[in-house]
Amino acid sequence: MVRVDRQKALTQARLRELDVFARPGFFDEAACASARAAMDRGRAEEAEIYFNGYLVDEDVRRAFDVAVDTTTLRIVERALADVRPEVSRFFGETLSAAEGPGFLRYRTGGFYRAHRDHFDEPGQEFSRRISLVLFLTDANRGADAGGCEGGSLRLYGVVDPAQETVPLDISPEAGTLIAFRSHVLHEVLPVTDGVRDTIVDWFY
Repeated sequence: MVRVDRQKALTQARLRELDVFARPGFFDEAACASARAAMDRGRAEEAEIYFNGYLVDEDVRRAFDVAVDTTTLRIVERALADVRPEVSRFFGETLSAAEGPGFLRYRTGGFYRAHRDHFDEPGQEFSRRISLVLFLTDANRGADAGGCEGGSLRLYGVVDPAQETVPLDISPEAGTLIAFRSHVLHEVLPVTDGVRDTIVDWFY
């Protein structure tokens, strides 16, 4: 247990050096299970991408956007609102609000090709500045134990900003919150087995 905690601390420190916020244990096991149960009960629709408007394109993104109950939504909103000041200090940004959490389910074969969350449009009311990913499943538990295989979050250009092709892979670990600047190119690698559940949001 001490070795595991030390490894987590080292990983967190390394991510901090790369301008990536990490909070292991942001959700405990019970909170992750509760959120996943709400997703099981919710209505799942194919997740969209933005390309001159919102549309479904399974060649780019293969995932499901799940509508959960209001109680679960409010719990997550409060938790993310509570951590926003810490995230703001980490990035040295004034972050005043959030877009609102989304609950995403990637089944076996699911992925999301490289993209950015930040985009500018004339007349846009707000602009995403910080992207958040809260893992609800573990990649190291395996599908038989309710986790997944594959499904790493891959960030480009954080290891070496001069070489955007150099990736940083973050394996899903239930309860861990990751935050990074929304202009960073990133993708979700294919889920090879099981289900990858996450909650996402954006601060601005």
